[in-house]
Amino acid sequence: MRVTDGMRQTNMVRTLGQLSAAQQEASNRALTGNRVNKPSDDPAAAAELARIRASQAQTDAGLKAASTAESDLSLSESVLSQANDLFTTARELAQEGANASLDAPTRANLANQVKQLKAQLVGLANTKGQTGFLFAGSQTSAQPFDANGNFSGDDDAHVVDLGNGTPTAVNVSGARTFTSAGGRNVFDDLDQLQAALAANDQTAVANTFSGLEASRQQIVAAQSDAGMRIDRLQTTQDILTQAKTALQTRQQTAAGADPYQAYSDLVTLGNSLEQAVAVAKKVLDIGGLIQF
Repeated sequence: MRVTDGMRQTNMVRTLGQLSAAQQEASNRALTGNRVNKPSDDPAAAAELARIRASQAQTDAGLKAASTAESDLSLSESVLSQANDLFTTARELAQEGANASLDAPTRANLANQVKQLKAQLVGLANTKGQTGFLFAGSQTSAQPFDANGNFSGDDDAHVVDLGNGTPTAVNVSGARTFTSAGGRNVFDDLDQLQAALAANDQTAVANTFSGLEASRQQIVAAQSDAGMRIDRLQTTQDILTQAKTALQTRQQTAAGADPYQAYSDLVTLGNSLEQAVAVAKKVLDIGGLIQF
């Protein structure tokens, strides 16, 4: 069959197009570090990459949720430490108020200080974190305590998915920390101290000692619970971080390009394309028609 100039030109242009496409693919491999940049590059590897990326998304979501939960629990632990200090102060005021030498005006002043402590405690119990009110149970969008210390939250756990498919409780129970659900209503113990001081009743003031200490211990127990939950979340984050690293290794194995080979291919194909264009211009004299 006679090869015409037109056929020769068509074949040359097709060859140049193929070389240009190959060079572009080599460039993508060199720039991205991946040998699979589209499904057609390697269908099996592309399917594996899709599975890996889905796992990576789940792992990243778990890490984000765990980090947020840890932040809120750290805040809870700090708040409960302040509440512990507050009850230490309340006990000191009670001990002072039980002194037989105190007069009524002095005890009335102490009663006012206890009233202020209760207001501070209500504020602490209504602390809000990144995911809502810390001590409201599952009712995180509503303030759980009113000014008198009455509780309107619940004792249900606030749970999040950390990527393992099992909801994980990430809160400290406000009900068991501050109300009789935990054994003592800590606000009532402050109320009793305030009432005894205001009544100038030395004996009644002394009788509040055990209740105040029990309330403080209840808060300490909640603080310890927060600390243990933080430890578990940190362990979870370590596991998820290791999983993320393993997934990155799998991704590189499935689709990673050898850096030296990718660069070598790019240079080789670039030279081949340059030579082909030069030959086409010389043989076919169509330099004005060939642009790559």
